[in-house]
Amino acid sequence: MPQPDKSAIDKTALLRESWLANLPDEVIREAAACGSLRRYEDGELVHARGDAPDGFYTIASGSVRFSRATVDGHTTTLSVMERPNWFGEISMFDGLPRTHDGHAAGPTVLLFHARTDFQRLLMRHPAIYERFTRMLALRLRATFDLVEEAAVAPLALRLARRLLELAQLQPSLMSGAIFPQGREVPLTQEELGHLLGKSRQSIAKQLRLWETEGLVQTKYGRVFIEQPAALAAIAYPDRHDARSARKAARVVSLASAGNEAGNRKQ
Repeated sequence: MPQPDKSAIDKTALLRESWLANLPDEVIREAAACGSLRRYEDGELVHARGDAPDGFYTIASGSVRFSRATVDGHTTTLSVMERPNWFGEISMFDGLPRTHDGHAAGPTVLLFHARTDFQRLLMRHPAIYERFTRMLALRLRATFDLVEEAAVAPLALRLARRLLELAQLQPSLMSGAIFPQGREVPLTQEELGHLLGKSRQSIAKQLRLWETEGLVQTKYGRVFIEQPAALAAIAYPDRHDARSARKAARVVSLASAGNEAGNRKQ
């Protein structure tokens, strides 16, 4: 069972950098007052798939690993979240059971808002509704992308996207939030294989190739992203091509302007 946490965690500061960022101070103070801190040991269950939606969580310290058991008995890790991320809002809005298992990954402290308190905050402050609407829309877009890429995308693209999402450098199904300081993916090559429906050997081969190119570094069951921009160019080639086209257009435009100026001088 989770234990109440007595550590000196500033709930107001946590919410200010998390899902209430840039909202008025009175909203943040009200949310902090009705939230309680809970401490979890490494591996302790936060909630299981199918559990009733009792509340909403914000990660104050440590991290939470989300997983789901496959039909062949494997446990597939879908995401690992750290401070100041949050989770549980889907069940808060639709009232349906939890969709995944969540376990503490290392000693972890969570700020918990009971469902009644969370719903009261939504009713009193419509701006929170607007924020979550945008987050859920981002998740829906990510779902469409995931369905499409699972059918046609090569392994390199799919693996690059999952690494960027797991490192919180791109939106994912689990989180619409992005934290640019992220660089580390705490999953083994076998876990990445289960996540993508590929063998560990296939994942290892691709990671070794990227490692020789300086894009990533692998050790101790983790992947460190060394060059996020280069990996993003592999993960999202359409975006990269569009940026390259815009850059080329700017160069041509500047060159044309220079030629016109030269002709006028002549």
